[in-house]
Amino acid sequence: MIRRAALASVLGLWAWLGAPAGGSLAATEPTQVRTFEVRFRGLTDAAEVVGPVLSSAGTMKLQPRLKTLVVEDRPDVLVRVESVLRAFDVPPRNVEVTLTLLLGSDTREGRAAQGIGPEAISREIRGIHETLGDFTKWTNYELVGSQAVTVVEGQGAAVQLSEEYRVSLEVSSVEPPSATAPQGTVHLRVVLRRLSRGAAGEDAGEDLYSTRIQLQAGKLLTVGAARSPESRKALFLTLRARAG
Repeated sequence: MIRRAALASVLGLWAWLGAPAGGSLAATEPTQVRTFEVRFRGLTDAAEVVGPVLSSAGTMKLQPRLKTLVVEDRPDVLVRVESVLRAFDVPPRNVEVTLTLLLGSDTREGRAAQGIGPEAISREIRGIHETLGDFTKWTNYELVGSQAVTVVEGQGAAVQLSEEYRVSLEVSSVEPPSATAPQGTVHLRVVLRRLSRGAAGEDAGEDLYSTRIQLQAGKLLTVGAARSPESRKALFLTLRARAG
């Protein structure tokens, strides 16, 4: 009797340890296969978006020639995949970018530089240059140039702000609105170039500033460039993007 009771106790413990969560031995929910066409975005980018949505049992196959994703997973996961792709796979958006270039001077150099007049730029930009004067040593600002340009998502454009300065823009992507960015987020590559010509007429200019920026649509961003902290002059570029 003692041996039988001990054996029954061991078998009971084994069954408890080996049973699935909830104590059910039922088979897992069957999977289904669906094919999703990716029309506007890159297939690899779409796969990166879908990957985190899949369950541990899910699989995905890329068909580049057909621009499709073949996904096998539970029915509820396939519904989420469809929703994610619907939000991601949209036509390229137009982005209007407004750029203003300011030249800041250190007035300690002993001469009075020409400042920004009230009619030269918007009240908002005047507020920016007043704020910069409070927090940097470059306390006097001149307007170099200001221009707006429309760029298609995934493409680029060159903006001539003056005879001496040009800005190259590339809109790599536009994220949809979110709680932190109600108008979306624009991913930009920005290059500020000073133009000049060599003796033979070739482009001998130099890139003064180059960066990638995540810019909340509708927000104003100011970036600065100077040769060194001791420089008497510095350039400040303001950007605002609006996604169409």
